Amino acid sequence: MAVGYAVVQLVAVAPGMGLGWDEVVYVSQVDPRVPAAEFIAPRARGITLLVAPVVLVTSSTEALRVYLCLLSALGLYASFGVWLRVRPGPVVPVAALLFASTWLALFYGNEAMPNLWVAFGAVAATGFFLRCVRPGAGRGPAAGLALSVAAVALLRPPDSVWLVLPLALALARPGWRCRRAGIALVAGLAVGWADWIVEAYVRFGGPAARWHAAGAANETGLHVSLLDHVRALDGPLLCRPPADCGPVVTAWLLWLIAVPALALLGLYAARRHDRAPTTRCVPGPAGGVLAAGCGLAMAVPYAFLVGYAAPRFLLPAYALLALPVAHAVWSPGRRPALAGLVAAGVVAQVVLQGITLDKVVTGGLARRGADARVARALLAMDVRPPCLVYGERAVMIAYRMGCHGYPVLSWPEEAPAQVRGAPGTGTRVVAVDRGGPTPAPFLRPWEEAGMPGRWHAYELR
Repeated sequence: MAVGYAVVQLVAVAPGMGLGWDEVVYVSQVDPRVPAAEFIAPRARGITLLVAPVVLVTSSTEALRVYLCLLSALGLYASFGVWLRVRPGPVVPVAALLFASTWLALFYGNEAMPNLWVAFGAVAATGFFLRCVRPGAGRGPAAGLALSVAAVALLRPPDSVWLVLPLALALARPGWRCRRAGIALVAGLAVGWADWIVEAYVRFGGPAARWHAAGAANETGLHVSLLDHVRALDGPLLCRPPADCGPVVTAWLLWLIAVPALALLGLYAARRHDRAPTTRCVPGPAGGVLAAGCGLAMAVPYAFLVGYAAPRFLLPAYALLALPVAHAVWSPGRRPALAGLVAAGVVAQVVLQGITLDKVVTGGLARRGADARVARALLAMDVRPPCLVYGERAVMIAYRMGCHGYPVLSWPEEAPAQVRGAPGTGTRVVAVDRGGPTPAPFLRPWEEAGMPGRWHAYELR
């Protein structure tokens, strides 16, 4: 499954696709050839550390994409492989297939984004936890549990709390009271959060100030964004104003309803199977319940506490729910008619995911290809470092030029002080916009230049 996952990525997701906004922020922190983009309070350094071995050596986007593709295949193998000691047989490979065949897992497999790696860490952590609470378990599962939780915390610190919460509650289950597992959970959180806390003191005025700033940036509070998540399943990478995420697509609504339904059926199938006297599955159906519980817990903040949606936010939930769903898909003793229905469902899943993946990749190539053309046009205008690109998609365009980027989601009434003061430091300032008339009144005195397609550039003299 892992090898197939890597092959499909290389074929279906173009390695030459340029970097997105978040990717530029993470990659630029360790790229010695470009200025570091602004690293705001909600972000963590896990992805930056993950890409550093390649980025420090080469600026090639293709090399980075191939590296992440191979690494994500290894992550799939390692994380789901932990569960083979909990659930021998075909169920775990089927779960890996169900997760790896989603357009989200395929698209983000070679993207420098944290959510897929959080999913792998969460799957590994739950598997190591179940191995750790077995009677006679050695130190290996506890060490694996601590490392998995630490990795999740280093990538997305709040996600690690929602992962650890159900695991900590599970320690109260009779027969699962394991001191070693509890110590591993605490140690993993402490190690993973250490970098975020230290940086909070150095750059943000302390953990409380950073947490408040992160909440403001992510619009945290009591929200119900389930509908936005359903709308985003059809391909928008971010469902946040001013972006239009479109209507709810019926096929994706049915898919989302089928996931928890199949998970419940899988838990029932696992319970029946583990009652058989020949079963070697330890600790039985409770393992599927724990995976489902952790998956739902990790979905809670994004469904109810964040004011916008992005389909990648739910990757950890999908990965963990794939384990009980796999029980429903691969259940012994199934009648031929039901087996045919399940096979048809799997085929429909692959087709739906493939269609959406093609749409997402096509749109991504078009947008990021336009970034490259605008960057080349600005370089042809002899815009060289030190320079600042201001405006729409400025971060991605500036990264290709070695400039600073100052993005806008909507044009303000006047240019920010950082932009107005840049020429005084010897920095060349260019505003870019994709549209017709001058997007903001303060740009009218700036010198306008034609650009590829519908793009316009305005240089501050």
